[in-house]
Formats: sequence, C-alpha cells, structure tokens
Amino acid sequence: MTLIFRTLCFIILVWITIAFYLVEGYGSSRSADLVLETIHGDIYDCVDVYKQPTLLHPMPHKERIKMTIAKELEKQRSVKAKRLQKDENIYFKAEEFWLNKKGCPIGTVPIRQLTQEQLQNAKDASLSMANKSLAEDIIDFAGISINASPEIKSFTSATATVTLYNLHVNGLGQYSSATVFHQSADNATNFEQIQAGWIVHPQLYGDSRTRLYSHWTTDGSQKTGCYNNICPGFVQLDTEVPIDYAFPKISRPMYDDEELLIQIYKDQDYYLYIQSMFSIGFWPETMFNELRNGSQVVRYGGQTFTPAGQQYSPPMGNGNFQDGNPHTTCHMRQVLYGVGYNTEVQPDESLVQTHQSRCYHEGSQHNAHDDYWDYNFLFGGGGFC
Repeated sequence: MTLIFRTLCFIILVWITIAFYLVEGYGSSRSADLVLETIHGDIYDCVDVYKQPTLLHPMPHKERIKMTIAKELEKQRSVKAKRLQKDENIYFKAEEFWLNKKGCPIGTVPIRQLTQEQLQNAKDASLSMANKSLAEDIIDFAGISINASPEIKSFTSATATVTLYNLHVNGLGQYSSATVFHQSADNATNFEQIQAGWIVHPQLYGDSRTRLYSHWTTDGSQKTGCYNNICPGFVQLDTEVPIDYAFPKISRPMYDDEELLIQIYKDQDYYLYIQSMFSIGFWPETMFNELRNGSQVVRYGGQTFTPAGQQYSPPMGNGNFQDGNPHTTCHMRQVLYGVGYNTEVQPDESLVQTHQSRCYHEGSQHNAHDDYWDYNFLFGGGGFC
C-alpha cells in the first residue's frame, strides 16, 4: 500500500511540476553557473547537477538518488580522459557541438533554455502521447521484439547500433524515431516503459534536426510520462551531451553511415548510455513498480506518430526501404539484450518477433556472427499512409 501511495504521489507531482515550469519558466539562467550556446544556436544553462529540474521537487528516495549522482561524479574525470583516447568518440566531439568547445564543467549539467511557447509545445507533445487512445492518433512501429520466457526471466539491458538519418515529417505534432525500448508487459494497458534513441520531432524541439531523446511512462502513457527532462524523472549526468542533443553529423545513403550506439541498462536504476562511454543519465528505479526487477519485453526499431485527422503519416528510418540493402536502408546492428548482471547476449532467433505497420517495413533480420553486423535488421518506409 505504501508503494502504491508513493507511486500515485509521484504521478501527481509529474503534472504539477509541468504546470509549475509553465508559470515559473524552465531552464532559467537564474540558477545557472554558466550559459552556453551550441553550433545550432540552442542556449543551455550549466546547472548544478543537484539543482537540475528533476531534483527540485519532492520525489521518493531523493537522498539515495543524490548518492548515486555523487558516485557518478567521481567517475567523470577518468571517463573524460578515456574519451579523448578512443576513436569511437569521432561522432561526439564537444568542439563540434558547443561554441566553447568544452560543454559544461564537471559538477554541472546542460539544461536547455525553453521559452514559454517551447515549453507549452513540449507539454502538448507529452499530452498527445497520453491522450492517444482517446484522440485516435496513430503510433506505427516496425522492427523486432523479444519477450521474457522461462529461460529468460527478465531483461536488464537493451543495446543496438543504429544509423542516424534526418527526415521531413508531414504534419504538426508528427514525429519519426529510431528507438530501443524496455517494457513491463506486452499485453497490459497500463504498461511501464522506457524508450530512447534518435528522433525528429519539430513540435517537441522547435526544429527538424535529428536529436537524442528519451520518454518514460508508468501507465501506458495514459496519464504519466514525458520526454527527456521536461518533468521530474530523468536525471542528467553527462556534461557534454544533453538528453536533447542535436547530432552534428547525419548519414547519407550509399556514402557514409553515421551511427548511434544506444544502450538502456539496469543496475539499480535504469541508465542511458551512448557510444559505450557517455553516461547521459538515469531514471531512478523508484519511479517504477513492474520494471524494478527488469523488463518483460525489449523492442528495437522505428516508431512514428501521426495525430488524429492528419492524412499523411511521416517517413520512417531514412524514408526508404530496400530489403537486403543496409547501405540504402536504415538499420540496427549488434543488437543485444541483458539477461543478468553485466551479461549481454545476441538475440535467440527463435524468440524474435518481427513487426510491420501500414506502410512501414522490417526485413533481413539475421545473425551474421562476424563481430560487426552480428544480429541485425532493416526498417523504414516512405510514410504517406
């Protein structure tokens, strides 16, 4: 009963806090130690890591969360030194994103400044997810999923490397994303879910750039959940890569593949990693009930959203699907899932379920066993359906 009460209190606080931000202003530089600009013109406040939006309001076990942050801060200096030595950092150099070439100082985190209009649009984007069952909006998914089984009691991580593309959506409120998911159950209405990946979402961000994103819910997006750090939930940790990072480099079919290695893994809390070395942040386990012991479903693929009444859906992937050709089709490779502490495996092909939706496709799924592609598949489509 105590757990249920805490959860209900947290849900209520989510929406109270969104309303609070609308009145008081979100990302205000009044509490910032430093204000930075990106190459795209976005303005970020370098906010004390303990004073970021999620931690400004009551939430369960806040002191434990602060202890987790303290441990992460101890790691950051050594991790930053390793980044400079690794080739994997080629797509995520601070000097290619921040005008100061550095990002925020250790001990602070980048929180994007939003105008009242931008914050209202972000709130509307979250509410459109919550009201989708009433408004007859359409969410399309194309990709793969794996359910827990007697052999796999639960999943502790979901990992994939996905090509980065930029798309043009066809209507207000639409988005197109490439995403990995943790979900509590496949057949429950009030499922708990964490998702993250790249997205093109003009209503949410105010532009059509391809950006990093996350979303969570504890009731199938009926009343709870939001994107990134718009409401209490996600705790930002990285000083260089914010949760709404706009990728400086995008793939060109047949020419080059710019890629995002994305991982959501459970330690005590759920962490978001990219490129194996950027700990972007985490979702405290106290936000969830069913996901506390790991997820029952992991999903990988493309997802689009079309608001009710709109005639044309957005493209998915890179807007093209050619089965068998990863050089002209968006794809995920080195797909992995966790089956225990610090143990990731490639999908058991007998457990993989494939999904297609309307004009979106999935194909060529197989395990190459070659240490580059390993388990991989293609997904995408032109939309307009």
